[in-house]
Parts: sequence; structure tokens; C-alpha cells
Amino acid sequence: MALPNFLLVGAGKSATRSLYNYMTQHPQVFMPKVKEPQFFVADEVRNRIQKWVENYDQYEKLFDGSAGKKAIGEASVMYLFFYKQAIENIRKYLGDDVRILMILRNPVERAYSAYNFVHVNNPDEKYSFEDALALEEERFANHASLFMQYKSMGLYADAVKAYLDNFRNVHIMWYDEFRRNPQEVLKGVFTFLGIDPEVSIDYSRQWNKGGKKWKNPVLRWLFMSDNIFKKGYKLFFPKRQGVRTNEFFTKNFMEQTEPMKPATRQKLIAFFRSDIEKLSKITGRNLDNWLQ
Repeated sequence: MALPNFLLVGAGKSATRSLYNYMTQHPQVFMPKVKEPQFFVADEVRNRIQKWVENYDQYEKLFDGSAGKKAIGEASVMYLFFYKQAIENIRKYLGDDVRILMILRNPVERAYSAYNFVHVNNPDEKYSFEDALALEEERFANHASLFMQYKSMGLYADAVKAYLDNFRNVHIMWYDEFRRNPQEVLKGVFTFLGIDPEVSIDYSRQWNKGGKKWKNPVLRWLFMSDNIFKKGYKLFFPKRQGVRTNEFFTKNFMEQTEPMKPATRQKLIAFFRSDIEKLSKITGRNLDNWLQ
């Protein structure tokens, strides 16, 4: 039975959904339809996210149909956040020859993007960005959704070092480069995986595009809460994707989010500064633009 020979370990809100969808277009790549199985950190994410796979047989079954594929993998962003547990289990089940992919984004921008995403999708996020940042540790202790860990999920340095120390093949991508030139980034990924880098991929669509919010709290309640309106929507659009991805609803009932407050940005830069400087030394990449 086939198991992954590569893993995309994060970071969340760094275009991993788009990466996944581009990679699965390659005829030599197999990734299961269940993105984010989180199997190697199941003990950490249990009941704190919507979906996870914690049974080995279930995990193995995800890769049915991968016969003949050269690159077999999956994408779970919590493998970067809970890197200690993930690395221990990845080595246990897959060994240290498995190839590790990660994509890193300016943690300040990542935090605001994650907040806006959760604010649109999760009715439990009732606070301003600033108040939500202040609540982060309390929420972690209270087992709230892990996706509300807006700051801590942007602390990359120790996780990146741990993956580099434990695996021979680690490929780091940078979000800004991916957004500027996805073709070149994907060619690098395919070369790293040992498959044809020149395969034609359709890059015309982006997934999980952020920067939107509901136009007012009433609309947010109507679309996010478990109410008669929401149940009616599901009956009327039984095979559609959720409200947030319905073009008609997003066009008519959502609007652009405001830019991050300058004072909040400066506080976040101060929070991340030492981790960014450490990451820069680990990776050899100049990250001064993340500190501006």
C-alpha cells in the first residue's frame, strides 16, 4: 500500500489550497481529495478543527488510487504549527526520506488574512482583530478553534529549523514569489519532487482568496448561524459550495475589508521581529521587507 513520499506542511493562509490544486493537475502527482488530513498531529487537533484523520487504516486508504504515480503526498498546515509532534510521527510512519514542502508568508500579513478568513466563516469570531489578538492565549487554553491562533501560527523559525534538522529534503517556498510567479514556483516544486517540471498547469484560478467581509452583522448572522435562512439556502443550493464561495452572495453581500491599522501592524512587527531575524539566519534569506 502506498504512503506519501512528500508532505506540504504549511503555513496556513499562505496559498496552500492553490498550491494543492495546481499540484494535483500534474499527471505524475497524487494527493487525496481530503486536503488537510492532519494525521500526524491528530492528537493535537482533535475537536479543535472541523476535519482530521486519526486512524492509520483510514489514512492509508486516502492513497488508494495512487498506483503508478511518482509523487504521492498530502497537505496539512498543522504539521508546521505542531512541528514537534508532526516530525516525530512523520519519521515513525514515513521515515526521514520523505520530502518536505513548506510555503512561508510574512507573518503580519498572514495573521490579518487568517483573522479575516475566520471572521467571515466562523460565528465564534465576534471580536475586532486587536481584541482577538489579545485573546489568543486564552483561546488556546480553552480549546477554541486552532485557526484563531493568528500570531503563534506565524512563528516559523523553530519549526523550520526542526524540519531542516530532521529531514534530508526540505523545499521552502515564499508566498510573495508564489503570488508573483506561480509558474516558476511550481517548476521548482516539480523539480524537487523529481517529476517533469514542464507540464502545463492552469494557473487562472486562485482559491480561498481573502480580503472580504460581510456588509453588516445581520448578514453575517444570517449566513453563518444555524437558522431557518441558512437551512433554506442549503435546500435551495444542495450541491453548491458554501455561501462564502457563492459568487452571487459574495458579490452582493460582501465588501472589501479595511487595511490593518498602522499601530496594530507595528505591534505585530515588534512581536515577530526576533523570530523573523532568526528565520532569516536559518534560511539565508533576507526578510527585511517583513519588518517594514
